[in-house]
Amino acid sequence: MPAFTATIVKLSVLRSVLVPPKIVAALGGGTHIPVVARYADAATVSTLNPAGGHRRRLVLQMDVLRPAKLDTGDRIKIELTLDRSSRHQALPVDLQRALQFRPAAAAALERASPSTRRIVVELLEESRTPETRARRLEKLIERLAENSPRRATKI
Repeated sequence: MPAFTATIVKLSVLRSVLVPPKIVAALGGGTHIPVVARYADAATVSTLNPAGGHRRRLVLQMDVLRPAKLDTGDRIKIELTLDRSSRHQALPVDLQRALQFRPAAAAALERASPSTRRIVVELLEESRTPETRARRLEKLIERLAENSPRRATKI
């Protein structure tokens, strides 16, 4: 498990660290690297993202940093493990059933980012009544089908 120590930096409202190139190489390289990060006595699932050139950035979770009294300028030890688990969220049964009859919508959702899939599921799960859920499901399927020729990133 590759480990390193880095200084926490502030990037807009986020706190992050730059991951050393040796660690990136040990994780197999790549543009976006899914990882499990262990720091401040907690483990979080994250992704190493490009930070210019060959550098990668790890965004840290404030709900982990605050209890440890860590913030910008502090040094932190981080252990990273390549995350090989699926990032796809399980789809509700009614959404799965609707996608069976709309292959274009199913293909668009399959190409969508994990965050888009999460938003689709949350929109359905937040419905208070069955009628609202049915309307949202119909609208989501239509929007996904419309987006099938291009990437389904905005719902």
